[in-house]
Amino acid sequence: MDWGNVTAEDLIGALKEIDWTSPPRPLNEFFSKFTIPRSYSKWSSRLKCNLYYYRTNYFLLILLILGVACILRPLAILATALSALAIAFFNDRYAAKTSRIFCS
Repeated sequence: MDWGNVTAEDLIGALKEIDWTSPPRPLNEFFSKFTIPRSYSKWSSRLKCNLYYYRTNYFLLILLILGVACILRPLAILATALSALAIAFFNDRYAAKTSRIFCS
């Protein structure tokens, strides 16, 4: 697939439709052969490809980082909760549901 022609909206749409219960890719594959792309177009293409291909790995990595941050800084729990709430408010389905509950 030519990831250079995929837009961010296409990638987000594809990430919404795929199965998120798939197991993560092997760690040796996830961390191997890392090279920095030389141009912006290659950087963008690789970012889109990796976000799609290693989606579960990145999700678990973000959860691990948030977990460590919450252990090291208890105030991070509040910041994480507020961030999740902000993301939920910007989600159309959540906003529609809450407006029906509170505005009815």
